[in-house]
Amino acid sequence: MTYSCEDCGFLFCRVGAAKECPSCEKNNIRSATEDEIGWLQKLLEQGKPTLRIKEGQTL
Repeated sequence: MTYSCEDCGFLFCRVGAAKECPSCEKNNIRSATEDEIGWLQKLLEQGKPTLRIKEGQTL
């Protein structure tokens, strides 16, 4: 499953449930949107391991 952190904007994948963000270690995470999943997949295909989106930022 792909998650997004509401605090720092970090997108990440986990097998099973995630309880906290691996970047900022806060527990304000949610399921990623389809757009966020697409962005992360594109970056992973390009060899970039992470995507951090700040509020108001678009790709």
